[in-house]
Amino acid sequence: MKKLSEYITMSVVPVRSAFKTFFIFRVRYTPRRIMNFILATVSMHLSRILRKPIVWGYPPILMVEPTNICNLKCPMCPSGNGDMKRAQGKMDLENFRKLMEDIGDYIYQVQFWNQGEPFINRVFLDFVKTAKEKGVMAMTSTNGHYIRTDETAEAIVRSGLDQIIFSMDGTNQETYEKYRVGGNYNLVLETLERLSRARHNLKSRTPLIELQFIVFKHNQQEIDKLIELARRFKIDRIAFKTAQVYSEDQARTYLPEDENFRRYTYNEQGLQMKGDVPNWCKRLWMNSTVNWDGSVSPCCFDKDADHAFAYIFENGDTFSKTWKNKKYTAFRRQVLKDRKAIDMCRNCTEGLEEPYARIIELEDLKQK
Repeated sequence: MKKLSEYITMSVVPVRSAFKTFFIFRVRYTPRRIMNFILATVSMHLSRILRKPIVWGYPPILMVEPTNICNLKCPMCPSGNGDMKRAQGKMDLENFRKLMEDIGDYIYQVQFWNQGEPFINRVFLDFVKTAKEKGVMAMTSTNGHYIRTDETAEAIVRSGLDQIIFSMDGTNQETYEKYRVGGNYNLVLETLERLSRARHNLKSRTPLIELQFIVFKHNQQEIDKLIELARRFKIDRIAFKTAQVYSEDQARTYLPEDENFRRYTYNEQGLQMKGDVPNWCKRLWMNSTVNWDGSVSPCCFDKDADHAFAYIFENGDTFSKTWKNKKYTAFRRQVLKDRKAIDMCRNCTEGLEEPYARIIELEDLKQK
């Protein structure tokens, strides 16, 4: 009999996941939003074919960083290990509201994450409500340490949040804290139970609850245990992610033995990504990132906003102006010409055939 863990290599994003997202998440598919998606998609493909940056519309997906402050000390995360160079802070609610007034009618999804723990920003749920008032899908990712009361859990459900992802890289305190340094495993379990109960009591299908499990050398044997845990807490989905490392020392310490859960090859030639990084990146047309201080970065791999195209909370600047400005255009041109010349792109999974995550729906495993 196959182990449950063997089923997670069957599909990167199951069809069920896509349908569930479409029918459960609450998005207003307005003519403007639909047309923007079409324009962005067409200009993206034209740019790839013609090898020059053509940009129509705005990104359908926006990553927004509520804060870059975190309570944990994860060893390969710049927020936790102290490597981050940019100043720490929390996004002001008024600035986010202005951002939504600027492009909220065009985007269909806001991802409330980047660096930091979103719930450290005490008005975070007001960010969610603002996005939902615009008819935008709202998602967040958390380490689960700040949802400590039933009232907070119910407030999350009532806010309209569509999806919440919990970082859960272990099935006991010892394994969990090897990467989530300073974390409290039992507190996260209490949070999962609390939120699941609140969703049930309020008769809501949202937020969809997902566990994110980064597969390391020290936890690779716990995949089946995590699936059983997810069933117990009525979790909807699990994402099994490969680890991103920055050195051979980290590779030796953290990369699992199973090649299915490694985005790198590691041998006598050293550490290398699987596959060649293409001169192409869809994120430069379909996504963008706004950090807590208004710096606009190309993506979450720009940890210190070294490639910031503008600071939209200063000098009357806006995202809509920044999206097509000279700096952004020059960056797209460089990616289309020689993406490997950009340091952060050499350690990026975008465009590679090898998936960096595999997702399973718990419903798909009921009969396994």
